[in-house]
Amino acid sequence: MPVLETDSAEILKLKGLHLYHTNVSNCSMRVRLLLEEKGLKWTSHHLNLVKRENLQEWYFRIHPNGLVPAMVDNGVPITDSIDILYYLEEKYPTPSFLPTNMTEQAEVRHWLDLAGQIHVKGVKTFVYGVSGLVTKNRDDMARYAEMEPDKELVAFHWRSLDGFPQEEIEEALTILESSFKKLEIRLKKHNYLVGENYTLADITWIVQYVLLERKKFDFSPFPYIQAWAERLRTRPSYKLAITDWQP
Repeated sequence: MPVLETDSAEILKLKGLHLYHTNVSNCSMRVRLLLEEKGLKWTSHHLNLVKRENLQEWYFRIHPNGLVPAMVDNGVPITDSIDILYYLEEKYPTPSFLPTNMTEQAEVRHWLDLAGQIHVKGVKTFVYGVSGLVTKNRDDMARYAEMEPDKELVAFHWRSLDGFPQEEIEEALTILESSFKKLEIRLKKHNYLVGENYTLADITWIVQYVLLERKKFDFSPFPYIQAWAERLRTRPSYKLAITDWQP
């Protein structure tokens, strides 16, 4: 779990939960969802990625990769949305969104791992590719490449500057369709992705649906996913964490 050590006086003095996030980021949305589900008080630090506010040196001291979201809990930085979910579950266990059954815990981990595996080549490539989104510019890239240890991300943003070729977008589409077929099979006979209760798995995947639906991904072949999404939209946390943050 990327819980980081810091000697930054500015970070160490932060009290309570501070979330550094952006409005329509799926990774940001899932952390906001869990915070609202748990009824935790948190301080918002909204970053505009188009204005490259996440590439400022002060933010790299919180998140060495310059990604969103990041959390600071009483002076302790935590990065990566999936790890933040587990951190919040461990430190603030009531109410819980992780099953007590070990088999079901493994199933939750499977869904969370799958979300991580498809994030760059599936979700990000599709979203950036179909919308022409660019969150870096050429003048940023040399400095970004020096500060960013994840070279897959550096390569991704280099490619985004000229737009992704159609074959990469098609590959991303194939990855996404394959993943959502797995959800559809599960949701055909169950209301939730694991067990019979709302868990971190649902929190992790509903935001994929929200983001991709905004980008016109075709969910018509997945009626059970659509019905699941409509059910989850009725939860009070959905309005607070997702609807209220939409541009």
